[in-house]
Amino acid sequence: MQPPPDAPGIELARELSRGRERPNHPMNTTNVQQIQNHLGRTLRRGGRPAELITYAPEFVDLVWPAETGMPRQTIHDRAIHAHRLLTAAVAALEQPHSEAMGIMLCLWPGTLGLSLDQRRERAARLFGVQPDTFRRPAHEGHLVLNLALEIYQRVQERHDRRRTLPT
Repeated sequence: MQPPPDAPGIELARELSRGRERPNHPMNTTNVQQIQNHLGRTLRRGGRPAELITYAPEFVDLVWPAETGMPRQTIHDRAIHAHRLLTAAVAALEQPHSEAMGIMLCLWPGTLGLSLDQRRERAARLFGVQPDTFRRPAHEGHLVLNLALEIYQRVQERHDRRRTLPT
């Protein structure tokens, strides 16, 4: 007897996390692996609008690109939108994952002035592990992947809504 196949969402998550894209899908330019890579860089300085503009403008371009045929938005406008999307995606995660990612990305009050090591220490406490253990793929890597999937879903939904608007 063969084991039951994975749920479609699990298989999609596996493919997207490996950088494989769905053929003929409008969001092929924004995949989970790209988001995950940019989130890893965003962790260094944080995900507030000023930090996104200064240290992670590529993340802004990825999740809230300037669109042709639309009123021109500055990097400042798009960074604010990207920050809101990021904050909403973090809030959608279950606890303590949401709290940990909010700390790691400097989204919560009192975290902006902390170093990445200090933020890791705070996040690790939520899971009852040491910061070095938290930094491993089973903890931090898994959190970043879950957040990347949530962001991908939100970017995809936004794109799909824009495509269905009457012209």
